[in-house]
Amino acid sequence: MSDKLVFYNAHVCPYAQRAYIALKEVGAEFDVVNIDLLNKPDWYKDVNPELKVPVLATEGQNLAESLVIVEYINDRFPEKNLLPKEPIKRANIRFVIEYFASKVAPEFYKLLMNFKAENAKADYEKNLNTALVRLDELLKQQSATGPYFLGEQFSLADVAIAPFVIRIHTINQTLLNGLELETVKSSPRLTEFIKALIARPSVQETWIGDKELVTFLQKRFIDKE
Repeated sequence: MSDKLVFYNAHVCPYAQRAYIALKEVGAEFDVVNIDLLNKPDWYKDVNPELKVPVLATEGQNLAESLVIVEYINDRFPEKNLLPKEPIKRANIRFVIEYFASKVAPEFYKLLMNFKAENAKADYEKNLNTALVRLDELLKQQSATGPYFLGEQFSLADVAIAPFVIRIHTINQTLLNGLELETVKSSPRLTEFIKALIARPSVQETWIGDKELVTFLQKRFIDKE
């Protein structure tokens, strides 16, 4: 395929970072158009009527939704094997992505939306520790050793989860004054997984930066009247 990929991104968005990581991992050639989520240009509605990121322009179409895009990237660059051929591994990858999206990531957003509420931080810590117990079990069921979900192989599970892991880590270290989650401290497998995702070159290369993220979150959520 010879058409030029155009990636519509917002550095603050974890869903956009999923697609960005996948593009980096497969070594794709692409142009990046950054969208300001707090001041979206009028023309962007012609790219995505829902005005969301990410979008990947390819083959004459604009693909939306992060998991749709990352699976397309895998299908277009199958030699990188981000989604293995074995049906059971593919199923397990999709399951852990769904688990993380439904049980772990929501606690991040609940905290931001209710940051100044009396019990927000305590509830966040309690609920996140509980959700991470099951994530730790899923990691060990898939592979007793890491560092990634499948073990040594980096996959779409890691692509999908990494943007949230690095954001949760940043929030814990900054806005929550170095919070250390008990579930993470007590699980070598989970600790290794988190450290490996944060350190992955494709994650670091597409990361907004700790200071920039905190500034955005304070403006968008915490200090919003």
